[in-house]
Amino acid sequence: MKRTAFTLLGNMEKTWWYRGRSAAVRTALSSLPRAPKTILDFGAGFGGMYDVLSKGEVDVYGFEPDEEARTAAVHRGYAGTYANETEAFSRTYDAICLFDVLEHLEDDAGFLERAKKALAPGGVMLITVPALPFLWSVHDVEHHHFRRYTSGSLQKLFRNAGYQPTFVSYWNMLLFFPAAFIRLLGKTGESGLTLPFPLEQIFYGIVRSEAAGMKYIRLPFGTGLVFVAKANSAS
Repeated sequence: MKRTAFTLLGNMEKTWWYRGRSAAVRTALSSLPRAPKTILDFGAGFGGMYDVLSKGEVDVYGFEPDEEARTAAVHRGYAGTYANETEAFSRTYDAICLFDVLEHLEDDAGFLERAKKALAPGGVMLITVPALPFLWSVHDVEHHHFRRYTSGSLQKLFRNAGYQPTFVSYWNMLLFFPAAFIRLLGKTGESGLTLPFPLEQIFYGIVRSEAAGMKYIRLPFGTGLVFVAKANSAS
């Protein structure tokens, strides 16, 4: 990922998009039969998801190769941070989370196989990814994405790697159409992340309401996917 794009992620934490995705993740977390006690935030960046993951009695660890971001994450309160995958996977976790990270990995299937070994019995993967390949744009190129996913392709990927999907929903549905229009025009859409305060609050209210509704109805389309899968005990 370009350094400018990586830095952008650190500046997004207060935007409607980031807060909306966090709301979707909270809904996915609430679907778990029991709260995880240990979590690995794989690709933690600047630690923006720590507050979402650290509710209750839980130790949150972070994997982040970027030294500047890792230092920032340490100050957020992570129980430990790792600079390489081998170190991160040297222990087991109740949950491993990847927030818009899997699409950056060229061998996503291979990664899932390795990650499975670091999950405790009954452990889960919780991820968000960009959705729908036809939305591929300069945004994906600049952020060094290898792919966008559909609900079907994501479930197939995880099942083939020895996981059982337990929660699958698109998110950011109502704002999908303007976002798709901008992407299909070849624009990144990044200007839509920093909005005047009233519009920011309206957009956040929309995606937050959608996230609350996911507890009852999974959204059929959107710009992203939120997904939970449990590692098969026989794997």
